[in-house]
Amino acid sequence: MSTSLPAQEGVDVDRLAQLFRDCTQSYKFLFFRGIVARLHKSTCEHMRFDELLAEMLVAAWWPAVVGRLAIGNAADNDTLTALLGTIGDALHEKLAPREVHELARFWVKRERSRGCLRYVPDALLSPWKKGAQHPPLYRILVDGIELYKPWRNYLVNNLPIVSGWADGAWLGWIQTRNPNVPVSMAKLGPPSKRISLALERKFFLTGMSGMPLECIYSEEHVDEGDLSLDHFLPRSFVGHDRIWNLVPVARSVNSAKGARLPQPRYLERLVRVHHVIINGVLPTAGSVEKTFLDQYCSDLRLPPDRLTDADALLDAYTGLVLPMMAIAQRMGFPAGWP
Repeated sequence: MSTSLPAQEGVDVDRLAQLFRDCTQSYKFLFFRGIVARLHKSTCEHMRFDELLAEMLVAAWWPAVVGRLAIGNAADNDTLTALLGTIGDALHEKLAPREVHELARFWVKRERSRGCLRYVPDALLSPWKKGAQHPPLYRILVDGIELYKPWRNYLVNNLPIVSGWADGAWLGWIQTRNPNVPVSMAKLGPPSKRISLALERKFFLTGMSGMPLECIYSEEHVDEGDLSLDHFLPRSFVGHDRIWNLVPVARSVNSAKGARLPQPRYLERLVRVHHVIINGVLPTAGSVEKTFLDQYCSDLRLPPDRLTDADALLDAYTGLVLPMMAIAQRMGFPAGWP
């Protein structure tokens, strides 16, 4: 993601663009994202340290705990890392954004937030330390920061652009610390709206065309009214809802599995289900079905004329999914379910 910052008289935007130069830890990114998050909620100039730290925890929790990505703060004595642990894990991928905010605010009250942010507010102002002709982004108070009015106005007037710029910088920085893992904005924060898999569910039901549905994990029959779609590789790892990674299961099974990795032996069962679905959908595929069929071809790198070949489909899945499972396990996703 690349976003240019617009110029404005009275503020030195070139210095703002240097905020994240030579960062060795995530604190600068998180502190500035905390400022932006506060401006989305209120355009006031004064921001307390406890409010900013809570926003930092929320911004760090999704990639570090839900996505299990390395964000640079992993030392045993790192205060931010310790605070992230107080919010809880995301094994069941159930915590809503509001709950995470509430937990972050609760634990920040028990933490001397200025102690945690002892050096960050001053370090973020480093671009303005020498030769600046205009005021820096903010001044540091005892209990927080106060944005200088020209900067407050600039940030508020350009909030979507500044947010996009900060998101792009944060995404790029995390990608450099997770070189073997595809990182997207979907892994760095909660979904903007509740995810609906209605079309994917219809795709599976169409492909089964009246045949009984059997759970690949429990091998028990799944009633249509109890059908849920499980992400074989946890969504918090892959960051998407691509059709090849979904499989129909009972709601209770989906809930129990959460963000765990299944045993590799279930991969063959997953492929058998998709082979049946593909063959059931192909004869009457409309535009929606063809979109899903294209996902198999593009993601599994399988030519369309080989989609119905069971052996070719299994080889494609094995080549894609097993290495991804190994990466996810190294990142800390619990393996060997059930």
